[in-house]
Amino acid sequence: MGCKVEFFLNHINYFGVTHKNTDLTNREIFALNDEQISMAYKLASAHNIKELYILSTCARTEFFGHCDSKNLHSFIKKVYHILERNCDYNFLIHKQGEECVKHMMEVSCSVTSLLIGETEITNQIKKSFQLAKNHKSTKSILSRLIESSLEAGKKIRNKTKLSNGSSSISYAAVEKIIENVDRIDNKKILIIGAGMTGKLVAYNLQKKGAKDVFISNRDVNRGKVLSKKINGNFLPLDKISESLSEFSIIVACTNASYKLIEYNDILKIDSVHPILFMDLSVPRNIDHNIKNIDFVTLLTIEDIDNIIQKYRQKRKSELPKAMRLIDGCVIDYLQWFDDLNVTPTIANLKNHYDRIQINELKKVSRKYDSKTLAAIDVFSNSLLKKIMKDSIEYLKSDEVNEKSKIQYIEIMSSIYKFKK
Repeated sequence: MGCKVEFFLNHINYFGVTHKNTDLTNREIFALNDEQISMAYKLASAHNIKELYILSTCARTEFFGHCDSKNLHSFIKKVYHILERNCDYNFLIHKQGEECVKHMMEVSCSVTSLLIGETEITNQIKKSFQLAKNHKSTKSILSRLIESSLEAGKKIRNKTKLSNGSSSISYAAVEKIIENVDRIDNKKILIIGAGMTGKLVAYNLQKKGAKDVFISNRDVNRGKVLSKKINGNFLPLDKISESLSEFSIIVACTNASYKLIEYNDILKIDSVHPILFMDLSVPRNIDHNIKNIDFVTLLTIEDIDNIIQKYRQKRKSELPKAMRLIDGCVIDYLQWFDDLNVTPTIANLKNHYDRIQINELKKVSRKYDSKTLAAIDVFSNSLLKKIMKDSIEYLKSDEVNEKSKIQYIEIMSSIYKFKK
């Protein structure tokens, strides 16, 4: 890496939508599944995106880029244009540099989550990070940021009570389901989706007393494995429509980009009992118009707000401590980032003068005896250290701001013609 520093802090950029600034209707327009994210990664390099990390969950869709902010914004618009999404880009929040770094830490520590202290976000970040690595989309800058944020999340869970008790959106959803039924142990339940959310819903329902649970999933093997783990049954995805009337509770939690249950599917049901639908998917997998059908109760992720607020009240006293720890983790990352800029410059400077010293010593090697040459070597080493001393101390100084260091590195790069 050359001394014209590639890793400017303001080239770490973020654009995203979250539950804090958009409702479910807008979030599902921006939501991306793994296949769509993979498509985005393949396009990134052609748009001058050096590194890219995308996180899309029920509460957020976020783009972290090591690139110019304008490039990232235009790239995002290109992705949604290809997907034929009618997005309102005014909803995109932009963060840059240190603000972007802190945001990633806060997400991983779940202080900005729908449910403060929830732990599902850790697996969601790890899973999406692995997808990015599979596409070689993250390199030193973003990889270090994500790894640092995961370490920060671990530190928060170990040193605060932010995640004490049951800490997941899935658990909150199950509590909401129980609020809306008289009892759970006599209900026939269908869970559509065997990913992390589906698993947690299944386990939490079981803990609450559910005994008759079916799993449906596009990946048949994964669905059967989960159904076996919970002593339940497997229902093929293509059998859902004809089987809807058999269930009293149906939970959808997949990353499918289309409706799995349509309005007309429910109209065909001749139901003798009420059916509770819980749609945790973003975009939604269940046609929201079914809420107008008499025997249907439809809940979405936005309907668990009262459960979320209950946990928020319990945990908000831990937030100041968590934020102090996060600030420390941000400082650690910025120090690493600063060293990343400075260290190669110092190395290049030393290499430059080392080459001069070696060349000059070669010129006089036949003129003097070994004792004299050794003395010249010692003297020249001492002289070069003094020549470089002020530059090195300036670059390492905590009192010099980043902008000044960058300008200094740019000048040195130009003068010494360091390789890029």
